[in-house]
Amino acid sequence: MAEPEPAPPTPTQARRRYPQKPGVATAMDTLGFMAAPLFAGAALATIGVLGADSDKFRWPALSMLMLTLAAIALTASIQLALRGRRFLYSADEVHSLVAPLAPQIRQGDHEEEELDELLADFTADLQADDFDQWLTMSSRAAWAYQAGLVLLGTGLASILAPPVTTGGSDTVLRWIAVGAVLCALVVHAILLVRRVLRSHDGAPIDIVAAALITGR
Repeated sequence: MAEPEPAPPTPTQARRRYPQKPGVATAMDTLGFMAAPLFAGAALATIGVLGADSDKFRWPALSMLMLTLAAIALTASIQLALRGRRFLYSADEVHSLVAPLAPQIRQGDHEEEELDELLADFTADLQADDFDQWLTMSSRAAWAYQAGLVLLGTGLASILAPPVTTGGSDTVLRWIAVGAVLCALVVHAILLVRRVLRSHDGAPIDIVAAALITGR
């Protein structure tokens, strides 16, 4: 005997929005609250080293500029992720907060079933709207993070460049290190562009929305 097909979602359930993949929200938390602070701290610490021993580097001013911009971008990523995180929750969480108000509302003219339907519609709409806010802020945080990584890599490459006074095998090895960093940046940029150019229904999608949710 064939199993019965699952019932289609109700209009209220269809309005609720969640990440398609359960790991996306965790990945965004890791990006904004773990990876970005570590990279920003490394950039700020390196700026201090460059300021103290600028004569030992080929382009200390350029390196400090790139690292400063990287720290700003990564800090912006942290702030955007923190601001957007409060908008990510389930409709059930909202319902648990609204439910204590139900006895007061029942004293009015609403019937029991009508009241439950009103609460369900309200929580679904609120959760869907706030999810859009989280999606927007997460997208901006991801872009700021990616920009910070590129700037950090550029600063690292300028730090590794050998000073004019350096000679011999040290110069060759340091230029190889610079080339390795630049190759990594090129690969990173290619992968990022490929991710962004993936289309959904013929329209370009951003780096976060690619892994998240379809429309309502």
